[in-house]
Amino acid sequence: MAGSVTVLGAGIVGISCALELQRRGLQVTLIDRQGPGEGASSGNAGILSYGNITPIAAPQLLRRSIRLLLNRETDFRLHYPHFPHLLPWLLRFMQRCRHSTYMHDGNAMRAITVPSIEIHRQWITEAGIQNLVNAGNGGLKLYRSPATFQRDQIERDLWDRCQIKFTELSMDDAYALEPGLNRIFSKAVLVNDSISLRDPQKLCIAYANLFRQAGGEFKQDAVTAIKPDGQGWSLLAEQHEISVEKLVLCLGAWTPELLQPLGYRNPLAIERGYHMVFAARENYRLSRPIFDCDASYVMIPMEAGLRVTTGTNLVYREAEPDPYQLAQITPRVREAFPVGEALLDTPWMGRRPTVPDTLPLIGRAPRHANLWLAFGHSHMGLTQGPISGRLIANDILAETQPFDVSSCNPARYL
Repeated sequence: MAGSVTVLGAGIVGISCALELQRRGLQVTLIDRQGPGEGASSGNAGILSYGNITPIAAPQLLRRSIRLLLNRETDFRLHYPHFPHLLPWLLRFMQRCRHSTYMHDGNAMRAITVPSIEIHRQWITEAGIQNLVNAGNGGLKLYRSPATFQRDQIERDLWDRCQIKFTELSMDDAYALEPGLNRIFSKAVLVNDSISLRDPQKLCIAYANLFRQAGGEFKQDAVTAIKPDGQGWSLLAEQHEISVEKLVLCLGAWTPELLQPLGYRNPLAIERGYHMVFAARENYRLSRPIFDCDASYVMIPMEAGLRVTTGTNLVYREAEPDPYQLAQITPRVREAFPVGEALLDTPWMGRRPTVPDTLPLIGRAPRHANLWLAFGHSHMGLTQGPISGRLIANDILAETQPFDVSSCNPARYL
């Protein structure tokens, strides 16, 4: 063996790191307090979209800043008790709301997004889970208002610059693709070739099974702290201590807890995400994700029903649930598509860690040996998991990276 590595965190990013490192000849142990994919990876939109290269920090947000800060928009909600703590993050975020920065960050996101989806395609085939992929090709962005369509022109300019394939559809063509939609939209864009999943947690489990079937070890354990131990690391669990040679942290929103005692600042804001699942009414089917851009939700056909996800909610990580956005969008969902009853007793809630430029932190810890980081993927973790694993493996094994990875360097925030 070329050595041993321990990966902490069994969401899609950690699983991808473990699987890729194992395939490079390393002995890998994967550790998490939960089972594979049981955290934020289980409740996302399940979309692997080539168009998902859009930075959150966009120039048009500045024109809406007052309404956003007053919680007057459904796509964004600010938790006011968190505002003083969040202010430095927001100031850095607003500095990136420039056209040139938006295009720069979007191009960097393309570099990690497109190859990651191609790896997903390979792994889906290897795992034999093609049945988890929805039949409808692409994702459909829908606009009720021509003004909203014009507002999003910058996104389509970015796609053009980054050679992302998309098609502006007539409404007749859009309704032909999804005949169940109510006729309330004025514009439609199909993001070509993107794929969506009928159960993202099953995808995580399938990838974890590939790892285990090849001899990888998964341990369910709650690690509460890490500390340097000679040339390696000591992991402090609830009732014991584990010594490891090399360590990769992929704990999403919980990563800073382990890094702060080592002298690293917390670079994250937490995007709280919610979803509800609705029954599909008889004779009404959805074959691909729809993005209702005016109402600020995404609806995705899944095994359990029609999953509807909300926009951004910036909060303390452990703040009480606040399904306000979900309550606001539910009537808009029913305007767009004849959904049936809600199938969950309470909305699902997850925590998506994000940094001001929307690009994940992937690479070596700036001031500690044998410690690598892969976190801060915002709401793109599912898409960017496999490339995160590849970049981490290249770095650990001192192999050439496939593109300039400086945009993901953890040192820019740590």
